[in-house]
Amino acid sequence: MSTKLALAAALAICAGAASAEPLTVATIEAFSGPNGETGTVWAQGVRYGMQKLNAAGGFNGEPIKLVEYDNQSTPGGASDKLRTAIADGARVIFSSTSSVIVTQISDDVRKYNLRNPGKEVIFITPGGEAYELTGEKCHYFFFRMTSNPYMRIKALTSVMKAQGDLGAKVYSINQNYTYGQDMQKAQAEFVKANGAGIVEATLHDINKIQDFSPYIAKIKAAGAETALTGNWGNDLVLLMKAAANAGLKVRFGTTNLDNPGVIGSAGEVALGAYHVSPYSPEAGGEAGAAFAEDYRAKMGQYPTFSAVSAFGVLFLGEALKRAQAPDKSVDIKKIALAMEDTKATTPVGEMSVRKEDHQGQIPLAVSSASKEARYKADGTDIGLKLVKVVPGAEAVVNVDPACKLQRTN
Repeated sequence: MSTKLALAAALAICAGAASAEPLTVATIEAFSGPNGETGTVWAQGVRYGMQKLNAAGGFNGEPIKLVEYDNQSTPGGASDKLRTAIADGARVIFSSTSSVIVTQISDDVRKYNLRNPGKEVIFITPGGEAYELTGEKCHYFFFRMTSNPYMRIKALTSVMKAQGDLGAKVYSINQNYTYGQDMQKAQAEFVKANGAGIVEATLHDINKIQDFSPYIAKIKAAGAETALTGNWGNDLVLLMKAAANAGLKVRFGTTNLDNPGVIGSAGEVALGAYHVSPYSPEAGGEAGAAFAEDYRAKMGQYPTFSAVSAFGVLFLGEALKRAQAPDKSVDIKKIALAMEDTKATTPVGEMSVRKEDHQGQIPLAVSSASKEARYKADGTDIGLKLVKVVPGAEAVVNVDPACKLQRTN
């Protein structure tokens, strides 16, 4: 090669590196509509995680750009905002609030990637738990960095049984959509596995019930000792409020007791209720306390389930360390492959991803509502006291045979 041609090639390489786009991450979350309060909390965790990644050097030596879009609590709004985000340069998408919306985004991402080889995007959910996402709807560029209903209920019921608090008669009440239906199936399976029985199971409309007192009357009439629910957001707040108003004497087992306002609405009725989550502020000893205090210093409040989205971002950050490129390019296939081989440690324990279905292998913290908890909720004297952390290896359930994940590399 002549000196002139060599110089031209070098200049082209430098120009390509200089013009390389920074990695853009989009949060497509419910900032308005019935799920607005929940979505805002999920997005806050992503912001915290991104601050940490950029403080550590970002990606390819450049800050990661974070953009946020309001899906307005609707699948159609989520689809519209996904198109906008991709047009704006986003290559990694986060969304969590509703499994209905997460499923919509996941399918839209799958279709987009099929139509646009070489321009793929990754979709990560720290909150969407519908089982089909890593079952029949699994695909290579989708990663679930949280549990699923079977993992949660397996961990919850095993700990409640060990503590002598599951009881023999269990009522199952859940929201009537994919996630709630999965919860109902999981509750039936693991209640039976732990030697108890479901006395009655109810599915109700999601985000439409304003008065749960008829459901509380059904729980009471069934003679249940325990009520298991996957309800979240306003549906859990109103369920617990109705239980408090009726003086219902059952022990609740929940997956979302840490949602804002739930313990505050329930008051004394919440005492003794169990909660299973990928996060507990009491987990991890000094490291866990340091995380909680740092989060509060940066975000203005202690983390709740928002910690899970922060963990998802920090897991991505560990993968990005092994996917950097000298020319500062963004290779989504390389990032996806790195995520499959990444392990990250959070205050709750070690996280990894199962290659067969991209289900996160994560520890689950089982807590109980108590006045002895270190961190109080909703301005009350009640918080969630850690009972046990169930390691990911114990919480895991088998790969769904319906998942036919097609590998691309």
